[in-house]
Amino acid sequence: MRDKRCILLVRVSTEYQSYDEQEKELYNMALSYGYSPNQIVPISEKESGRKLKEDERKGLNKMKEIINQDGDIDCVFAWEISRIARRKTILFNILDYLVNLKIQLVIKEPHIELLKGDKTIDEGAETIFTLYAQMAESEMRNKFSRFERAKRENFAKGKYMGGKYLLGYTVNSEGYWVVDESEGQAPLVRLIFQLYISGKYSLTELAKELQNRGYF
Repeated sequence: MRDKRCILLVRVSTEYQSYDEQEKELYNMALSYGYSPNQIVPISEKESGRKLKEDERKGLNKMKEIINQDGDIDCVFAWEISRIARRKTILFNILDYLVNLKIQLVIKEPHIELLKGDKTIDEGAETIFTLYAQMAESEMRNKFSRFERAKRENFAKGKYMGGKYLLGYTVNSEGYWVVDESEGQAPLVRLIFQLYISGKYSLTELAKELQNRGYF
């Protein structure tokens, strides 16, 4: 039986993911480390590991709040390093924070125990942590690049990418911009398009031409 409590730090980044499985497996892991059910404190949050800064992360803030207030936490369990965060700076800050307080960090996949028995950092575990922190951030950057590339491609194809509808346009059932025939703006939209593709007008000159014709 342990004389202190532990935290289960669980995070999912989308509504399609579930932290139930993560929490269950981390709960069983905590039991195997000798913690009783009333010594286990779960923190489960649905939040982005990429977009949010450290001080915006509810899960990490709650973890620190519990640690700072209670003083009886000696271990934090996490599913994998990327579940803590995907940014190296945040991960290393958390590492330093826990090491300074001599709080053990146990990662399930790959299995890492950050501290040795004397509460000093295990250099081998630190090396693995650093490697996987780099991998988590690289994966984040690659996903973001793919997302931005797909976004640009869809935009070029006339796909609606969110936000307010453009003047004189609507979105069809397939998600593409089309001229809105119901709002009375269709003739103006087509005129603007025809004038622009004629090559005779820059955007500034086109605006002046439309003003001269009494449209604006």
